[in-house]
Amino acid sequence: MEPGRIIHLTGELDGLGIDLITKLIHEGFEVTLQKEHLDRISNILRLELTHLSAGVKLFDSGSLSSKDLLVHLSPNHEVGDLVVEIASSCPSIVVATGLNPDMNYFHFSDTVINLHDLIPSVDSDNFLSNNLDAILESCYQGQQERSLSDLPVRYWWLSQQDAVTGLVGFVKCPSLPKGIIAMCGRREWSLNDTYDQLNMLYQRTLAGASGHFSSTHLKQSPVIGAGVKPVGEIIAGKRPDLSQLHEIMLESNTDGWRPLVPLRTSLMYYLAAKLE
Repeated sequence: MEPGRIIHLTGELDGLGIDLITKLIHEGFEVTLQKEHLDRISNILRLELTHLSAGVKLFDSGSLSSKDLLVHLSPNHEVGDLVVEIASSCPSIVVATGLNPDMNYFHFSDTVINLHDLIPSVDSDNFLSNNLDAILESCYQGQQERSLSDLPVRYWWLSQQDAVTGLVGFVKCPSLPKGIIAMCGRREWSLNDTYDQLNMLYQRTLAGASGHFSSTHLKQSPVIGAGVKPVGEIIAGKRPDLSQLHEIMLESNTDGWRPLVPLRTSLMYYLAAKLE
């Protein structure tokens, strides 16, 4: 869908939401916000709004058009009457996390995007990662085995930047698919590999802050998950089905669903936000 349609953005609009708004206006889409969000976000994005033709404005229920699009960010599965009202007048997307296939919170919406294993790049109460926070806590304590024993052993990590790119792909899609669509990274990461990478970055950060580097901090890091593993260490797992997501992204670009941000880069953004 070419820029020109108006995007009505509702829900929890910090972190992921602000990145999404930024990407949308850079792509030429006009975005409307409810009054409680407009001043705050206009101030955050004042530099972009000064130089871009597209921008953000106050939501006006009287100007709704069937060509518009509602995007509702709902990490806690909350929906207000206004959201349902807007969805009755134009196509709609709900972005959530932790959904089960039988959940019917968002029956009013055309498309529900269920985010898996998102790595947030800001410290926020919304669209956070409890598992990654627990892994980071184990880095603080230096107690990997005892601290991580209750966590899942595999992940399909998705950077916040790639998630935003994917969401904009849905906005550009000529026709929205029906039902719940999974969004996550393509590659599986073990709990131990995730811990090793985050702990390495954390230790380097501490060394940089103190100026006390050692040869351990400065040596080149090995490739993540490199080497042959014994069959006994391979645990069968099933990644969320990305076939629908890939087909949808093919309508927006020629590459389909191709997350581009490396795990280390995503973890660096996450760690920087946590240590601010």
